[in-house]
Amino acid sequence: MKYISACTLDCPDACSVVIDRREDGSVSITGNPEHPFTRGFICVKGRKAYERLTSPERITAPLMKVNGEFVPTDWNTALDRIADKLKALRDTPASILHIRSHGYRGALAEASRFLFRSLGASTTRGALCDDAGIEASIMDFGALHHNDPFDLLNAGYIINWGKDLSRSSLHIGQLVREARRNGRKVITISPGGDGNADFSDTVIRIRPGTDRFLAAAVIRKLLVRGYASSTALLKSSNWNEFKELIAAQDEDSLLNACDCSPDDLQLLANTYANIDMKPVASIIGWGIQRHVYGGENVRFINALAYLSGQVGRKGGGVYFNISSGRNLNTDWADNAGTPARRLLLPAIGKEILEATPPIKFLWADGSNFVNQTPDAATNIKAMDSIEFKVVVDAFMTDTALRADIILPCALNHEREEILGSCLHNCVQYSAPVFTPAGQSQHDFDIMTDLASRLDIAAPTREEVLRMAIDVPHLSTTLEEMREQGFAVAEHPPVAWEDYEFAHPDGKYRLPDALHTEPLPPKGYPLRLMSLVHKEYLHSQMPEKEQSAKPTVWVNPGIPVLGTLDSNKPIYLATPKGRIEVQVEIIVGLHPECIIIRRGGWMKFGNSANPIIEARITDIGETAAYYSQYTRLEN
Repeated sequence: MKYISACTLDCPDACSVVIDRREDGSVSITGNPEHPFTRGFICVKGRKAYERLTSPERITAPLMKVNGEFVPTDWNTALDRIADKLKALRDTPASILHIRSHGYRGALAEASRFLFRSLGASTTRGALCDDAGIEASIMDFGALHHNDPFDLLNAGYIINWGKDLSRSSLHIGQLVREARRNGRKVITISPGGDGNADFSDTVIRIRPGTDRFLAAAVIRKLLVRGYASSTALLKSSNWNEFKELIAAQDEDSLLNACDCSPDDLQLLANTYANIDMKPVASIIGWGIQRHVYGGENVRFINALAYLSGQVGRKGGGVYFNISSGRNLNTDWADNAGTPARRLLLPAIGKEILEATPPIKFLWADGSNFVNQTPDAATNIKAMDSIEFKVVVDAFMTDTALRADIILPCALNHEREEILGSCLHNCVQYSAPVFTPAGQSQHDFDIMTDLASRLDIAAPTREEVLRMAIDVPHLSTTLEEMREQGFAVAEHPPVAWEDYEFAHPDGKYRLPDALHTEPLPPKGYPLRLMSLVHKEYLHSQMPEKEQSAKPTVWVNPGIPVLGTLDSNKPIYLATPKGRIEVQVEIIVGLHPECIIIRRGGWMKFGNSANPIIEARITDIGETAAYYSQYTRLEN
């Protein structure tokens, strides 16, 4: 029997899938060939979803900590105890903290936000992922919008600013391959160590975190040549100030800052200048905004595309993000109440320890925040300081390990859901193809059960799903969604085609500053890049895959390799501490960069986050993971 479902993981592709449950008990998960974006293929993470559902490591019954050990309990006992704790704190809602991330996404996933907003509890602000680039784009355009992804096939050139097309957004990678087969040229700008060479005609290696300097150098070259778009100049609110900012820059200094050559600059200037009248599409990877000046990196790339006349053009545009919620109605959760306060997520451990009044109750769902946020050792101290902690999860993560109660949730393809995408305009229906394992429950049912114990009236699951698709851009019904598996929202295929931007005055905003890159601290010459894993999403990694020490990759020419004793343990060290690693070399990686793949757990010594400091980006309060400097040592 075949079923249509969808992947609810934290990925822009938001794939529609076909699940085949065969008579012999075997299961296959493949891409839905009828879905206009998925087009019949999915990544290895999506194909392996059933392995996660049937994992022997999975928690399938509520657990309560007694004398430091977890013991099974029943749902009523667990929820009654949680409800009693919350009732005792209702008069001091600031002492209740709700942490939710995107371990899974969708309309029903908003239930925890509804519940804790109804209580007026504390929540978080800031982000671990892409808010620096989001806020930068909103500052520039006034709202999030980009060309339809298939418009990449109309580009004459595609400039990939740092997106690893082999690991991140498989379908964008496929579109880029298709464009190349059709004769389009692809230029990748990256520190290296990724799989982009196979997708590119030319690769420009750049010092990590310095994309804004290369973009500024190209802008300067275009302005000197007189190649800036006259329409863009007229529709900018701060053109004169920006012109002075660029005029004050020295070309050699900009190139030195990003470690690129005059030939690199010339190639990009000729491409963006439209000498052969072919449109240029710019893809911005999320990694370039995970630096202290990550927002500025995005803003200067946006400015380059805009001033060269590539915005509002078929085959052009800038691709960073759209709101995954713009095609869903979540007003029922958004308007449930006002949080008492918002603690900064990228520095959550420190924020909890310094909170006044103190945090006494914590609820975490869709989040392994102890492991995934920087300064993870402080996160452990913060968890220990809280009187009562509840974690909704299916695995004994570093966060769940420190809970007082663990509530087992249903997983992808076990729970009904409707979700959007931050890349394309399809809305997907995720079907409950499998019965939740053991006593696991849908997150929505957990929340509504708890809400009833607190005398909070919540909508039903059916009501939420129908409300979710009641938006201007969609014309479908829940019955049609369940039957077809998806619907397509209507948006203009070319963003900003009329050059009317979403700011009140309708004009574009150019960057107002270009900051120098901070120097590395003495003794820590390498930039640590904790990059996406190909087979697992963030920390959703099986325990059985974490028996070995984590691997780091470096350029074969870095001096420290000649000083390390391979017969002794080798450590990755920062001012916060160190972890034992194994070292491999990778040709083409920038010599000031060291790569570790994210997702490993602290309890196995596989996470870099305990030694990553809690730095914040210039815009959007995002974790500046990649501004961490490090070294290798025995």
